[in-house]
Amino acid sequence: MKTFLDLSAQEQNVLIELRLGIQKEFPNCSFRLTLFGSRARGDAEADSDVDVLVEILSDCISFEEKRQVRRLAGDLSLSSGLVLSLLIAEGGEFSIFRNIREKGLAL
Repeated sequence: MKTFLDLSAQEQNVLIELRLGIQKEFPNCSFRLTLFGSRARGDAEADSDVDVLVEILSDCISFEEKRQVRRLAGDLSLSSGLVLSLLIAEGGEFSIFRNIREKGLAL
């Protein structure tokens, strides 16, 4: 399992920009980001996407606001050359989210 500092500078920068962008757009929402998949495991290929679970820890985000988060990820993907693939969830203790949190990299 990698740590945040094991990620490339490009990966670190795009994930920091994602966090800052979400904080700016939704200053009153609590959220958690977890990197999962091949980039978290350390076996990514050069063209692998960047899988990120975005957990909204409150019910303060609408469908349209989720689209804004996806647009932010799209813009970051275009500017960085890394494809951000988001899984956006609102709370809930589903096994897939627990599994991602346990095996992924909290950001």
